[in-house]
Amino acid sequence: MRRPPRPPNLPILLPGALLTLLAGAMCLWPPSLSVSLEGKIYDSFLRSVPHRPVAGSVTVVDLDEASLESLGQWPWPRYRVARLLEKIREGGAAAVGLDMVFAEPDRTSLGLLSGEIRRDLGASIGLAGLPPEALNTDRALAETLAGGPFVLGYQFDFDGSRGESCVLHPLRAAVRSGGGTDGAATFFDAPGVVCNLPVLAQAAGHSGFFNVAPDPDGVLRRVPLVIRHGGILYPNLALAVYLRARGGDVGLETGPEGVETLLLEGRRIPLDRRGSLLVNYRGGRHTFPHVSAAALLEGTADPAALKGKMVILGTTAAGLKEIRTTPLESTQPGVEIQATVMDNLLAGDPIAMPRWARGLQILLVLVPGFLLTALLARSRAIWGLTAVLPSIAGIWLGSYWLLAHRQVFLPPLLPVSTLLLVFLLLTSLRFLQADREVRERTRKLALTQGAIIQSLAALAETRHHETGGHIQRTRHYMRVLAKRLQDHPRFRHYLEDAAIDLLFRLAPLHDIGKVGVPDQILLKPGQLTPEEFEEMKRHTLYGSETIRLAKSLLGEESFLRMADEIALSHHERWDGTGYPRGLKEEEIPIPGRLMAVADVYDAIIHDRGYQVAFSHEEAVRIMLKERGTHFDPDALDAFLEVQEEFRRIAVRFRGSGTGVAPEPPAGS
Repeated sequence: MRRPPRPPNLPILLPGALLTLLAGAMCLWPPSLSVSLEGKIYDSFLRSVPHRPVAGSVTVVDLDEASLESLGQWPWPRYRVARLLEKIREGGAAAVGLDMVFAEPDRTSLGLLSGEIRRDLGASIGLAGLPPEALNTDRALAETLAGGPFVLGYQFDFDGSRGESCVLHPLRAAVRSGGGTDGAATFFDAPGVVCNLPVLAQAAGHSGFFNVAPDPDGVLRRVPLVIRHGGILYPNLALAVYLRARGGDVGLETGPEGVETLLLEGRRIPLDRRGSLLVNYRGGRHTFPHVSAAALLEGTADPAALKGKMVILGTTAAGLKEIRTTPLESTQPGVEIQATVMDNLLAGDPIAMPRWARGLQILLVLVPGFLLTALLARSRAIWGLTAVLPSIAGIWLGSYWLLAHRQVFLPPLLPVSTLLLVFLLLTSLRFLQADREVRERTRKLALTQGAIIQSLAALAETRHHETGGHIQRTRHYMRVLAKRLQDHPRFRHYLEDAAIDLLFRLAPLHDIGKVGVPDQILLKPGQLTPEEFEEMKRHTLYGSETIRLAKSLLGEESFLRMADEIALSHHERWDGTGYPRGLKEEEIPIPGRLMAVADVYDAIIHDRGYQVAFSHEEAVRIMLKERGTHFDPDALDAFLEVQEEFRRIAVRFRGSGTGVAPEPPAGS
């Protein structure tokens, strides 16, 4: 017969599906924490992948510590800067970018300085016979810049609107729209600018900004290649130097989300939606060749160090350099970052995060998430684990491979996190679901056990009409006594909560063996003869045999093991004179010792066939005399401490019934 299909496990399917959909939505609208963690993963990948060698076409002319020590502190007179630029030009540089800005007139110009001294001190300085470059250093620098091939640097100001008279050089690039949003609207838009003196900017004819845009965690991973100012697009310094050296057509492509691509000499350079380049760092500090400015001015530099190179002039001297934190270095000079961007443009290999990578990321979230949900809804957690671990490893290694060999970053965080969270959530739900099922089965098993116990106890009650009230009272006595002894050093190892609960439920079986005693003995109204009493004592053995038969079917460790101990040993005595085995002291099982106290107390305070009931106080006095002979001393001491609870139980379950058969008189 064909088995019907299993119904869908909705308590597992729905949370897994909702969590997967939520993770898919986070791919489209990532929270800041996700972006920050993805950045850290990107950094670790970039540090561990093989770094591509530099193209060999970029050199840094460094205003280093040696230059400042040799030629004095910065800023230098601009005629000296002009001489340095002339040396670079004479070295055959293809283009030179200045990672600095000359925003104010040079105060070391003697013509300007003479006027300030005359104004402030009323003294005149004779300037006759001095060279023109010393009288107006800005003009000397402008004349050098006019000879090219130089690109001035400047900085956009996003907090102010100054710079209305600046001379800037726009990016002459065609912007092609690929549909969706207006690409121009996504560029960084700067209201102000800190620029060079107009005479210098006009002389150079080329310029570019050196702004960078660190991520919120302070790490510089992206550098804007294009910024909008006054509705016009302007190039980054590295891009401007590249165009000054190589020329060629420039274009920008926009897509549905903003800027996507810089078209450079027919090559496609991937950008992010803000027009920034995800920098493919080549290494740490001094990855690129450095030529000391002092060595150039003194004529000791290698003559071939600059020939045909794109040069970036900047500083790595302490106190002057612009320090940035990058994925590879905690202190990277800004001039080296500009050199890296130029090298990325030359090699055409910046890191890309194309639209298809985002689409693939969504698929890697949704498909494995739904499949794992379906698997865990039908199978055990171990099968889910065997699926999760290879999937996580595959996603992680695949993302690493794309970055190392294709310069594409596919963020693995959300796909991996989705698999882990779905597995943990659904495994936890499966565990809770299984726990509820176990607890329900346990509840039903307890009900079954209770029904079995009550049914067996009812057998004794049908044979002996006085047993019913006795059963209820003794089980409550047992629980109170066991609770009192729970912290006692001799009993704490045994009397855990579960054991006490089991004692309470099994106590009614202590006299089940009476079903095997003949009616003429069990129901005899008077005192038993010695022979009859010997037969009555066999009820402990009959009870044990009955319970052991059931125990053989359920296993040695079933709940009936304790019932067997109660039925067999509740008439044993501490001094070894009890029955049926004459056990002594610790040989007597704990359930039997406790049952002896409960059974005897109830027998004393209720009528027996040949004797009227004693009062509670008389029962306590009688039992106290049996301390250390009939009863375990510690068990009896506990009884004395809770005797008032025994009294209340006796009143609550008032009724007739005797717990033990009357013993024959001495010598009979």
